[in-house]
Amino acid sequence: MTIVDLDGTLVDCNSFTEFVKFLFKRCPAARFPLIKVVVCRKLRIISHHAAKERIIPLAADLLSTTDVKEFVEFLCSRINPKVKEIITGAEGVCLATAAPEIYVSAFASEVNIPRFNATRQGGEENKGKHKLDNLLNSGIIFDENTIVITDHRDDLPLLKANCKGVNYIVNPSRRSLEALRQEGIRFEII
Repeated sequence: MTIVDLDGTLVDCNSFTEFVKFLFKRCPAARFPLIKVVVCRKLRIISHHAAKERIIPLAADLLSTTDVKEFVEFLCSRINPKVKEIITGAEGVCLATAAPEIYVSAFASEVNIPRFNATRQGGEENKGKHKLDNLLNSGIIFDENTIVITDHRDDLPLLKANCKGVNYIVNPSRRSLEALRQEGIRFEII
């Protein structure tokens, strides 16, 4: 099984930030509510997850299937070719991300990734230990054939669980590298 993160890993951007920009440009009716949420987030009045929880229902009400498809096409233009090469032809791939399901499902389908695990509206954010638990609950087994590809220390629980397999880290920050080394996690940088 190959488990791949989305933001900063399979794509070279933060997909949710790009999604908010897309929603702002595409839907004038969303602009004022978006500004309110973004300002509250920037001032740290609300958490990142709370901002997502306010933005996703707005997007679901205002964006058509065609709009989401257009956003997915944008994400496809931002795919990291090195990561795409690793997952192409891999036996069993799962996209595991904190990004919201509203566009992750369409993106996974577009890039022929059969399984995905994303943040569901009204649910806990799919990151850290929660991401690992969701993967385990979906039947994923970590063994010597498992590959995990990520860019961030948020996925430490996932990387620790993959102690027998191969861990690839994409463009890691210095803080992420320090965290990985402190935890004794084996990894290769791509």
